Amino acid sequence: MNIKNLKSAGVAALTAAVVLSGCGKIDPKATLVTINPGDGTKDTISLGYGNFVARYRQSMSDMMFLGYYGEDMWQSDQMSADGTTLQETTKKSVLDTIEEHYIAKSHAKDYGVEISKEQSKEISDAAKKFMKDNSKDTLKALGAKEEYVQRYLEDSTYYKLVSDAAKKEADKDIKDEECDMRTFSYVLFDTTGTADESGAVVEYTEEEIAGFKQQAETLSASSDFAKDAEAIEKTAQTYSYLRGEKEDDQMDMKIIKDAEKLSEGDISPVIEVEGVGYYVIKLDSDHDDEASQQKREQIQGEKFQDLMAKWKEKVVWKVDEKQWEKVQFDSLFKAPEKEDAAEESTEDTTKETTDETTEEQTEDKESSDESTDNTEENSEENTEATEDSETE
Repeated sequence: MNIKNLKSAGVAALTAAVVLSGCGKIDPKATLVTINPGDGTKDTISLGYGNFVARYRQSMSDMMFLGYYGEDMWQSDQMSADGTTLQETTKKSVLDTIEEHYIAKSHAKDYGVEISKEQSKEISDAAKKFMKDNSKDTLKALGAKEEYVQRYLEDSTYYKLVSDAAKKEADKDIKDEECDMRTFSYVLFDTTGTADESGAVVEYTEEEIAGFKQQAETLSASSDFAKDAEAIEKTAQTYSYLRGEKEDDQMDMKIIKDAEKLSEGDISPVIEVEGVGYYVIKLDSDHDDEASQQKREQIQGEKFQDLMAKWKEKVVWKVDEKQWEKVQFDSLFKAPEKEDAAEESTEDTTKETTDETTEEQTEDKESSDESTDNTEENSEENTEATEDSETE
């Protein structure tokens, strides 16, 4: 396999240095998706554009995970519970996000959303820079054209603007008690056993378990919870929950119920959870502003996804699976070597520094987390794109 390091782009996290291993051929003008928005019109998305978005998504994953999972990771099902390869899972996610971004953009007028002249210029400049900064080999491997990059950035921006506007509208119906979060610190004295050198579980003796309980009782009488936990080589963890909640998918409800009895600053008696061990908790905040805001944003995101689902029901979205099958992750991407990057920086240090400030990697896989999440890394607000929700 020939290894060729290529230059990375400085905008929207669209960066690629490629290891070529044979690129499959597709017809970029072929129709990938046929769309009937329900208003009597029809629209299409080209295979060339879909391929570019998929290969961009692949390039980001390559740079993060290739060193861990190896060059065959895209054909592996080691990260899947149903035997689906990583390539299949990623391609499905790409189609989902292209659809959601297309639909969000089609509802921009509902919220009075429009890309400004300044934003439009930034997007155009960013697309041109991407094409200039990447070599012909990289662009070929990505299936990149300036029009694709520009559309990618534009639709990402529209998605962000529409989702923000929709969440703001949804927030009007969210009550304060729906996101009233309390936060406690806790220490767990695990009584389930320890692993020996072979990995087998060795159960604790009754004396050892009694010792753990004694430590827990001492901590429950502490005047400095964090310090005294550290003194017995324990690190206090924190957990936030909704005031008055009746079920929790992460923390045992016995702990939550005992937390409800505490006032801010109080430390609980020892709480025994069968099959787990002894807990001691301290209520750090009767109302955690940060956790409450995060809960509010979570609810906003859920409401936006409900809205997106309703929008999808009104649109006929037909994918040509035979054309989509032609999109293969048959070349791998890796970051440039340090010496290459240093050599490039000497050419125009001032320009590189300025360009770096426009780089972005956002998480909004609400269409999915939202990115991370997304993602899992942000650029200028006006051109913010979502990585984890790659756009059309």
